[in-house]
Amino acid sequence: MDTIVTLLEKSCRTHSRRSALLQKRAGRWEETSYGTLWSASGRIAAALAEQGFRPGERAALLAASSPLWLFCYLGILRAGGVVVPVDKELKELEVSHILAHSEARALFVDDDRLEMILGMAGGLPQLGLMVRTSAPDDASVPPCGRFSCALLPLSDLLRERPGTYFTPQPCDTALILYTSGTTGRSKGATLSHANIVSNVLGTTRHLGVDQSVHTLSLLPINHVFEQVCGILIPLSLGGKVSFCESLKKLAENIAEVQPTFFVGVPALYRMMLCRVNKKIQENRLSRLLVALPLARTLVYSRVRKKLGDGTVFISGGAALDPAIIAGFARFGVTLLQGYGITETSPVIAAESPDRARPGTVGRVLAEVALRIDAPDAGEVGEILVRGPNVMQGYFKDPLATSRALVDGWYRTGDLGRLDADGFLHICGRVKSLIVTPNGKNVYPEEVENEILKSPYVAEVVVYAGRSGPAQEEIRAIVYPNREAIEEYAAGRGKRALPEAELEDLLRREVARACASLAAYKRVMKVTVSGEEFPKTTTRKIKRFEVEANLTERREH
Repeated sequence: MDTIVTLLEKSCRTHSRRSALLQKRAGRWEETSYGTLWSASGRIAAALAEQGFRPGERAALLAASSPLWLFCYLGILRAGGVVVPVDKELKELEVSHILAHSEARALFVDDDRLEMILGMAGGLPQLGLMVRTSAPDDASVPPCGRFSCALLPLSDLLRERPGTYFTPQPCDTALILYTSGTTGRSKGATLSHANIVSNVLGTTRHLGVDQSVHTLSLLPINHVFEQVCGILIPLSLGGKVSFCESLKKLAENIAEVQPTFFVGVPALYRMMLCRVNKKIQENRLSRLLVALPLARTLVYSRVRKKLGDGTVFISGGAALDPAIIAGFARFGVTLLQGYGITETSPVIAAESPDRARPGTVGRVLAEVALRIDAPDAGEVGEILVRGPNVMQGYFKDPLATSRALVDGWYRTGDLGRLDADGFLHICGRVKSLIVTPNGKNVYPEEVENEILKSPYVAEVVVYAGRSGPAQEEIRAIVYPNREAIEEYAAGRGKRALPEAELEDLLRREVARACASLAAYKRVMKVTVSGEEFPKTTTRKIKRFEVEANLTERREH
């Protein structure tokens, strides 16, 4: 079994002159070769050793997605270290928790977060080295305050220097990934080199990708979904990775680089489809052409070119509404769904271009064993997973590890079923499952998908509310689509929609959406939220925070 280091070394040596990474600067795409990736990471590894960094120690990465991020990532691994990727969007308290809990010995940090880090002096006594990843070569080095550590610009680590590199073993820990916390405080999942490599190779075979693969990286690079599918798979094959400038520049960047694969999350694809449909409706000629069977192909082909003609889009991170898949398919664009979890490195199952079934997350990878635990009458039960991709455990948390890993099986906490052809259907989360007074199971995600079909609903959380001492009912809290609401008001000659009318509109929309559901699944009470719901890095709503806020409101 390879390690991440040996896997990438083969590519870097075989394809040393080939372009590996592309990033747009000053209006033009700049290329980084495989040879440069390998030499730069080697210099960083040597510099870390020179600074006293030892194999097995942790180094955190708190920086934006870029070729430099990958130089540091691979450099840490070549020094025998463990990478702790940190989400740049996290608040100070959570960043402090991760750095302290992981006992990070080194930290690579962008300048825009440096001041925050310098304010944590008292809580990070183990931190011995900080590297400014975004500092210019001539940048002055601010004092470390009470930190007893070195603070260097990355350019210092990229200087040529002699050095020998540690050779990690497949069973060595490569990453500690702190889960994004949809249900509570984040835990550090420890993934070995073998965990990651097995998933890279297994997913590559499953999707049937080869050296021609070219991805456009948009999702946060600290997330294992992006690391494996958007970065490591193409780099292991000699392919290319382009870094998207921003969400606003997504359409422009897709048209420029024409990726063969793109990894995203459901919220992103919903937004993309809404924008495409809106532009068609706003353009009188396009609207007329779409109404004519022979002419609509012209409009659809233009859409296809803007979305990257031939690009395969892959969705993960949360359930994807089949209507979104159908919307992309209408334009001749392939949108596949996958399923995975941080603790499984991450891919468990996925559709592939030649084996797709909308409404499912595809078939399970060949290397992964999956079973449905304690299935109900509908064959739905908790998804358990075993295989070389399953994590080593949670860092410094044996109790959480023992609860998650039972007899070699990882308990995902997700509910699902396998159909007769081996396609996996995800039904919801064990913790969010609602059991009605008459014993019926309601999966909130199913109800939410129906409600989200309304153009006036941006976000929704369905939950169980108490209507009496022993009575529970299905309820929903909705965050409206402000843009659509403004258009609705304007159509009625109003600058804004009064609160009472807004609530009435949304209640009617929820009732309409639920009309297609069984009576016991229908929402009985709707609350309108004045602000967006808290979310994880991959745009999943943090249910525990939403429900905690609801509880707090009721208590007050």
